[in-house]
Amino acid sequence: MDTGKMNNYKYYTGYDYETEVVLESDNPQMEILHIWDGFFTFIFGNAKTNGSGWYGFTKDYNQCEGVFGDDEVDVITDLQEYIDDMKQYETKQFKFKETKEVYNLLCSWLKEAYEKGCKSITVKIN
Repeated sequence: MDTGKMNNYKYYTGYDYETEVVLESDNPQMEILHIWDGFFTFIFGNAKTNGSGWYGFTKDYNQCEGVFGDDEVDVITDLQEYIDDMKQYETKQFKFKETKEVYNLLCSWLKEAYEKGCKSITVKIN
C-alpha cells in the first residue's frame, strides 16, 4: 500500500541483502527512512556505561529490546528519550563519514518528528 510518503533509501542502497531498519512517523508529511542496521552498530555499539543506565536507541541496541528486540516491529512513543540519547553522541568520532551523516539524519529527523507533534514512530527491522 502506497502511503504517499517519500522514502529515503540513501543509507540502505548498496546493502540490499543486509538487515534494514525502517523508521516511519505518524506524520504524513515526513519521509520514511531506510537505513542499513550496520550504521546503528557503529553509532550505538560499545556504548559507555555511566552508572545512570542506557536509554533510547542505546538501550534498545545494547540490551536487544524495544526496537532491536524479538519483534520485527516496535513503536517509539517517547521521542524525547530518543532525542536525548542521540545528544550523547554529538562529539563521537566515527570511523566512516557516512556514519556521521546517518547520525545527523537520525537527529534531525527525530527532532522534526517531535516539533511536528508526532505521537509515535514505527520502527521495522527487515
